[in-house]
Amino acid sequence: MKANTASQFLWFVFIIPAIWFSIAVIDKMFYGVELVCASALIGFIVGLLLHKKVNPSELWDSYVDKRSFFRSQRRTTYMFILLTVVGFLNLHTLIGEPKIVITEIVDKRISTGRVSKNILAISPIEFGPFNLNVSEKFWQSQAVGDQLAITVQENIFGLNVVTNYTSANSQ
Repeated sequence: MKANTASQFLWFVFIIPAIWFSIAVIDKMFYGVELVCASALIGFIVGLLLHKKVNPSELWDSYVDKRSFFRSQRRTTYMFILLTVVGFLNLHTLIGEPKIVITEIVDKRISTGRVSKNILAISPIEFGPFNLNVSEKFWQSQAVGDQLAITVQENIFGLNVVTNYTSANSQ
């Protein structure tokens, strides 16, 4: 079945913020990878359920789509919409007071790919393991075993977001 121009535009409009919010959630939230994977899976399942043909006897390559605009979207459009909404809400709806947690740097590494990332692996007892992306200058000033002060704030879903980090050795 051919996708109409509005469906293609909607898909393209949501793919960019979905990717951006997914990367931001993974970089700033504890258990962000799990949240992004669960949101993508739920959004895709919703897309599969809503995308069903009204009349199953119609051919899948039919050029006439008699479904409503909402039901005729690509299956992945729903996934991208859910990733965008979940990512936005998790990063921009912080509640409560920020907590400063002192933790030790467990590992220090550079992730290579298209873009190099300087990563400090930390594992606060209260929150679990986390890979903190930091600037190159800050990464070079730290060593494995140094103390790091991270500022953590809870969002409306009860998940923890890292809002700031500093070296705790100089305090």
